[in-house]
Amino acid sequence: MRGYKAVVMHFGEIWLKGKNRSSFISLLFSNVKRALYGESYLRLENDRDHFTLYLADSSNLESILDKLRYVFGLEWFAPVIFADNDIKSIVDAAKGLVKKGDKVRIVAHRSNKSTEFNSMDIVSAFIKGSASLPFRIDKEAEAELFVNVTDKNTLMYKGKIRGPGGLPVGCSGKAVILFSGGIDSPVAAFYAMKRGLFPIYLHVHALQSNDQVDSTKIGELMCLMSRYCPESVSYYVPAHIFQARILKTPNRYELVLFKRFLIKLAERVAKDEGAATIVTGEGLSQVASQTVKNLTASEYGSKLFMMRPLIGFDKNEIVRKAVEVGTFESSKKSYRDVCSFNAANPSTGARVDVINELYKKMGMNKAVTESLRKAMRKPSL
Repeated sequence: MRGYKAVVMHFGEIWLKGKNRSSFISLLFSNVKRALYGESYLRLENDRDHFTLYLADSSNLESILDKLRYVFGLEWFAPVIFADNDIKSIVDAAKGLVKKGDKVRIVAHRSNKSTEFNSMDIVSAFIKGSASLPFRIDKEAEAELFVNVTDKNTLMYKGKIRGPGGLPVGCSGKAVILFSGGIDSPVAAFYAMKRGLFPIYLHVHALQSNDQVDSTKIGELMCLMSRYCPESVSYYVPAHIFQARILKTPNRYELVLFKRFLIKLAERVAKDEGAATIVTGEGLSQVASQTVKNLTASEYGSKLFMMRPLIGFDKNEIVRKAVEVGTFESSKKSYRDVCSFNAANPSTGARVDVINELYKKMGMNKAVTESLRKAMRKPSL
């Protein structure tokens, strides 16, 4: 791909941090290396305000660029060529980077202030030498040629590839993510990771065995989400113990009781995994179980912070984001979802005292313990 020698990566939000900035950068550096596991390259260097990945002859640049798209904390990145820190070398190098006949706008930046020339001198040199260039200089052109003069050398690249931004996964601790396999929960997981949370997925299924889960759309979705965090953890929990205990309870409270059951499962998993929060894909009043009263009743008594990243989203916004995240098509596939109870008249205003009484009467704390004994913990790698 046009003789690129390296990939430069820039971070956005974490550069605004204070005295603890170095810890964020160090974690991001580790996350980049982890994301590029199995790729061939010479070395990855931390150059204070950016990372530089030096390519080998055997490097698969397209594969490397694709993996970097999923690393939270990266604001943008680009494949680059190098030039010496003199104007002639810079102009000559550009001839091998820009295609013949293309129109480009020169964007010059000089982070090395010791050179005898400045950014305007670079732009002027391109304009003065335009007659000998195979491409055209046009200040109105949409395509940009970036020239960044550093202490080591000059980096040159065409355009910037947008990263996911946010914070490095892991900097905010761990979160248990209630993962149904619908459209909402993968998007909620995306936003949780974007704010630095390491995901521990909790999925309750109605299949005969835990081993069957990976052959369903849940397995597909876990694979897709692992692009954002290759070392995530999943818990597959059978639903039959809960389903047996719910048979003698009023049908209209099934959804709320199931959410309470999920939260109690998540609390136990969080304790074992050292997580401090629970993340759900709930949006306010989207379905019967997500009214203010039902959300209050389902999480009553929880000792952990509940995060609902999608609380203010409407369904169309969530769908658009699911398409962008890359999970929408898999989420649409049919699946025997435990959350899909067929309550004839689901309660939209469950009282806390009623749910507490039913939960106790059903012996749900014991059901949580028994269910987790039958669960499977599965690292993504």
